[in-house]
Amino acid sequence: MNPCLCIVLAAQIAAGPAPTASSPSFGQLERRMQELVEQERFEELARDGESAFARVDLEPWQRRELAFYALRGYHRVFAATGQPAGLCRARNLLRRVEREVGLGEDAAIAARLRDVTETDLARQGPKDPCGKPRPAAASAPPTTPAQLLPVQRKPAPPPAVDDGQPPLLAVSRTKPASAPATAPTRPTPDVPPAQPDPAPSPRNRILAGSLLLVAGLGLGAGTAVMLLRRSEANGEIVEIGETVSAQNRWPTDAELARANHLADVYRDLTPAAGVTGAVASIAAVTGVVLLAVPQRRRATARVSASPWSAMLTITGRF
Repeated sequence: MNPCLCIVLAAQIAAGPAPTASSPSFGQLERRMQELVEQERFEELARDGESAFARVDLEPWQRRELAFYALRGYHRVFAATGQPAGLCRARNLLRRVEREVGLGEDAAIAARLRDVTETDLARQGPKDPCGKPRPAAASAPPTTPAQLLPVQRKPAPPPAVDDGQPPLLAVSRTKPASAPATAPTRPTPDVPPAQPDPAPSPRNRILAGSLLLVAGLGLGAGTAVMLLRRSEANGEIVEIGETVSAQNRWPTDAELARANHLADVYRDLTPAAGVTGAVASIAAVTGVVLLAVPQRRRATARVSASPWSAMLTITGRF
């Protein structure tokens, strides 16, 4: 055997096989996801979870769990920034999970995550933020005959030329018709003007003020109930957060769903309580004003005079 070849073979045997970089196992990936959750690095959680889902060497249930970590990361990024791009990525990732590995025994968890995603997307408005914008429609062609025909304008008359001569008067050659004789009319007596409508009675004013005051008090009671319910929802959310922090663990799906529901209740009751409270205040103040302000009597006066008599009449009600 060639001595050079023997030397090369001996060097390869001594060096051993070249080390290859191995991919992290599912346990390492799961610990990585939990560390990102504890450190509240939700952008990295969403990105790394979606990248780990693409590992085809893992089991289907393992890929589903990593994808669920990514979905929770996208939800928390949207809650912090308010940008719907993360929700669109979450919707697409959930569709990939259904298409590539299926839902299996995790169908209930996937349904809750889908409800959270679609609910947040629906709050962005009637237009789907994940859809592509439609091209602007071209201007419609003319359809009526008036729009198809060209516009014809009459030429303006030539300006009058001033030659310094006075204008001629137009003289009519026909005899004007004599005006018919009218018989003398008898002067009509002075008709007094219509009397103004009487002021509303104190009874109607008191009744209207009482109804407005009762309505204001009822709306105020409704506002107090909504504010109390809003405070209870906020306190329950704080209690869930304190429990999770005290036990040093990741919240369960039931706790996440309950916290999202309470957050929706808090957001819905805030504007409703504000509007109801404003209407209650206006109704109550108006009712108090109607009940407190005394009734004023209206003073009217009428003056009449006729040209055929030296008489001046003044009538009034004070």
